[in-house]
Amino acid sequence: LETIEASVAFFQIHPGAIYLHQGESYLVTELDLANHTAYAMPTTAAYYTQARDITDLHILRVIHSRSCRQVKVYLGEVEVTTTVVGFRKKAQFTEEVIGEEPLDLPPQHFPTIALWFDLPPEAITQIVKAQSDLAGGLHAAEHAAIAILPLFALCDRNDIGGVSTPLHHDTGKAQIFIYDAYPGGIGIAEKGFDLIEELWQATLKAITECPCQEGCPSCIQSPKCGNNNKPLDKRTAQMLLKGLLGSN
Repeated sequence: LETIEASVAFFQIHPGAIYLHQGESYLVTELDLANHTAYAMPTTAAYYTQARDITDLHILRVIHSRSCRQVKVYLGEVEVTTTVVGFRKKAQFTEEVIGEEPLDLPPQHFPTIALWFDLPPEAITQIVKAQSDLAGGLHAAEHAAIAILPLFALCDRNDIGGVSTPLHHDTGKAQIFIYDAYPGGIGIAEKGFDLIEELWQATLKAITECPCQEGCPSCIQSPKCGNNNKPLDKRTAQMLLKGLLGSN
């Protein structure tokens, strides 16, 4: 049928995947890793598939760092490891989850360029005292920033990846990473690093002005989230971004 880029192959043509080619649906029946070939057959299935993955990021080298407001912002070389661990079957039109299956695929590693930034201690303390969802706030802020960055970098949302965690193994603290989703990087993270304050402001504006209560695809939900958009916390994301900008 066609050739698939290796970096996205496990997301699109894993065993059991529904693959679209020229408007026709195909069910992937086998993935031959040794020969880099997937086998598929035509299907009339009334569902589509969405891969679930676990992504980890290891810092290799800091290229630049600078202070911005109350925190430090970094640009550096990183290694991203992505493992596709399963997939969901979702009904067409209704989006109802009608099944979920595990996958046993090898992890994929690639070097790229990322930006990341510290979070203001005062905001973290405030969130912990309020017993708010820190992990959900970090995840929501990461999603929203990834959605906004293409407005500055003139790229597609799928060109960017992200990782957020309340405790990163390389830094020992809460962190949000945004990286180029291509081996070696293509300049998107550098643009975000240069315009980080504008990115924070635009991200906070997008979240605050969205009329939804809990978060929606227009603000903090991502169509390509490997964790099915969980956890997400819109209010905590606003607290974090206000803390980064030094506003109440």
